[in-house]
Formats: sequence, structure tokens, C-alpha cells
Amino acid sequence: MSKKERNIQIVENEKMVNGDLILELTIKDDLIGRVRQDGTRYIAVLANGEELKLNSRSEAVDYVLRDYHLHRG
Repeated sequence: MSKKERNIQIVENEKMVNGDLILELTIKDDLIGRVRQDGTRYIAVLANGEELKLNSRSEAVDYVLRDYHLHRG
């Protein structure tokens, strides 16, 4: 049997923290990850604290979403 498809609304909130622009990805009130810029690269920070440096903002957002979908979705 196949699973029923679910639509999930993800909210992107941009915040300034210590002079750095941070993008927070949330589902309802649960934080699923953050993306912040580090020079020319971007750092994806998962809810469990794991970090990964990526080349673009969209890659970092995709990484956070994939992790949520694989492990918690």
C-alpha cells in the first residue's frame, strides 16, 4: 500500500543574530533547522545541532528539508 500524500507548510523566518542574517525553517512551532552565511558559503544547522557547509543558500535549505523528511517527516 502506498502512503497518503501530506502537504506540509514550511515557514521561513529571517532574523538578525549578532549581526548575521539567519534563516529559520519551521513547521508549525517546531524548528527544523537554520541556514546562515559564512563568507561565500552557507551553513545548514539541523535541529539536533549537526552542521554542514554548502555552496548556496538553496542547497542548505534543501539539506534541512531532506533531513526532516527522512528522519522526522
